[in-house]
Amino acid sequence: MKNVITIFSIFLFSTFLSSQEVNDNVKNFSQLPDVYDVKISPNGKMVGVLREIDQERMVSIIDLETRSLLHTHRFIRKGQIGNFEWLNDERLLFARRAKFSGENRLFPSGELYATNIDGKKSIMLTGPQAKKSSDTTKDDPRQRALVVNKLEDDPDHILIQFFTSDRFNKLYKLNIYNGEMERYATSPVRSPYYVFDAKGNLMAAAGINPKTYGIEIYIYNKNLPVEYFSGSACSGRSEDCVEVVERRSQKTTNKNWTFWKTTSWDEELSLVSYDKESNSLITIENINNDLSGVYRTNLRTGDRKLIYRHDVVDIDSVLTDDESRVYGATLMDGYHTIVFFKGENETKDRIKNLKSKFPGSTILPSAISDDLTKATFMVSSDINPGVHYLYDSTTDTLTPLGKYWGSIDYSGLSPMEPISFKSSDGTTIYGYLTKSRKGDSKNSPTIVHPHGGPEGVRDRWGFDHRVQMFASEGFNVLQVNFRGSGGYGKSYGRYIWSNWDGVLNDIFDGMEFLDEAGLIDKNNTCIYGGSYGGYAATQSAIMRPDLFRCSVSDVGVYDLPGLFVDGDIQAFRGGKKQLEIRLGTDEERLREMSPHYNAEKLTVPFFMIHGKNDIRAPYDHAVKFSEKLNQLGIKHETLFIEKEGHGYFDEDVRYESNMQLLNFFNQYLDQAL
Repeated sequence: MKNVITIFSIFLFSTFLSSQEVNDNVKNFSQLPDVYDVKISPNGKMVGVLREIDQERMVSIIDLETRSLLHTHRFIRKGQIGNFEWLNDERLLFARRAKFSGENRLFPSGELYATNIDGKKSIMLTGPQAKKSSDTTKDDPRQRALVVNKLEDDPDHILIQFFTSDRFNKLYKLNIYNGEMERYATSPVRSPYYVFDAKGNLMAAAGINPKTYGIEIYIYNKNLPVEYFSGSACSGRSEDCVEVVERRSQKTTNKNWTFWKTTSWDEELSLVSYDKESNSLITIENINNDLSGVYRTNLRTGDRKLIYRHDVVDIDSVLTDDESRVYGATLMDGYHTIVFFKGENETKDRIKNLKSKFPGSTILPSAISDDLTKATFMVSSDINPGVHYLYDSTTDTLTPLGKYWGSIDYSGLSPMEPISFKSSDGTTIYGYLTKSRKGDSKNSPTIVHPHGGPEGVRDRWGFDHRVQMFASEGFNVLQVNFRGSGGYGKSYGRYIWSNWDGVLNDIFDGMEFLDEAGLIDKNNTCIYGGSYGGYAATQSAIMRPDLFRCSVSDVGVYDLPGLFVDGDIQAFRGGKKQLEIRLGTDEERLREMSPHYNAEKLTVPFFMIHGKNDIRAPYDHAVKFSEKLNQLGIKHETLFIEKEGHGYFDEDVRYESNMQLLNFFNQYLDQAL
């Protein structure tokens, strides 16, 4: 296996001592991962490796027995491989990524390309370069697409979903050898998520109602006829019972679908799977509850049963096997946690076995052989950016195949410790503290690092390259999941509505708590964040200049009223309506929450970083805020970056911005002795 390991990545561990090596350390943290994915072939004899070589993503196919490189694939047209799948033992499917609008970032282009292992019999299946394979203009493959089911029992076809301007995203069955396709189904809702049984038969779809922006779920009549449902299942039953069939013909004119369930836009209703054995749909819901839970609803009887709900946090995901049977759920209760449900399940046993070999780590399976004896997966944690492994159950052996992030020293990372504390109004707030690698945390400077979003997003336990860079350079990093963060229930999340500035008090309370606990020095801190985190860094410095020695805003938001006019948020689910609900419509209050209209109160040293192509947090807003600071005579530093948007993907840009960031912090913070 040594040759295989060499091809993937070599484990390099080193320490950095001199001032020049400190720059090397920052440069290593500024680089991007280089081995993105490793997948075992269906016959278990080969692995495909998605890796980056000389700034190009390509897939190498390696024979495990001979340890030899069989072929290296590049995308057939201009662009790079974003991800790949084994279609069978001889054929691969690639999805393209490319740069658009002058940005350095690689975006999924929706172009699918199939080829044999040796690079022969190649064909562009979807996208502008695809060959037209239908007689109708409506069924044109020259559109963006996504694979939704590999149809394991049909080796010549896959199911794809086209992304169309109306967002109903029709399903097609596509031949992987000649590109011929036929329409399979038309969704009754926009932005659909389709659910299939183990054979690849379509069972249900969930998507967005364009008028209410709520999630709706429909049953596919061709595979689940209406007669298969109960008519009045809730009669005389428990409160968890729901009406399975609700006859509301105005919901859709598509006779192939029957409306099943909906919820309001601010509640969760996620379709997970269809369990044929129990004739049930599995969902994640928080309807009539603050926290989300996993539910099983029997379509014949109408019985709705709660499978699991945590006491503190929401459900992250539900785990199902190849037969769509549920065996567990994941959540983030400080650490990444898997809750395994009762009952026999072979997939559950395999995951439990792997977890036992890597306690305290996250397991991310990537592929398993058809005979279930060989599997590839990645192991990661807060102090492990990721290592790809091959497991052979016949010999119970593990083979490390390579590091996910080859430039980073895996031996010099700092644990990410969960914290909780009471806010000034008595609410329990959660977060993380990552301590400096140089000296005691109380004597080290601290970077307060609020996350972006803000709603639905939260800081999560696991590896974070920027947090670890700060820790390796001698800084503590405090990450507070202030109210408005996702994952802690509806009331926790909704607290931020029309209260973007008010939730920042949770951050201030966290600083006070850790200072009193002797874990940090609140008088030796700066605040830094991106997107909403950039807003939080700016507004926090305006609200509490006594707490921060400096502030850095990266792709920050400065003008809340301006979000209703500029940027791309209006194009998302609900657009302007969502802004009205989440930010409010009181112009005076919007200005009160906006850094732009409180610029004269910004008295701490301030540094702005922004990509010139950013439309999420509009670049023009950043320029106007900087100009206003200049008009007020408030000195500040700026770094406005060409060819970057809402985040940075050029490694030289990442290195330069990180160096300026660290130099700024070192100018105003006292390093530990």
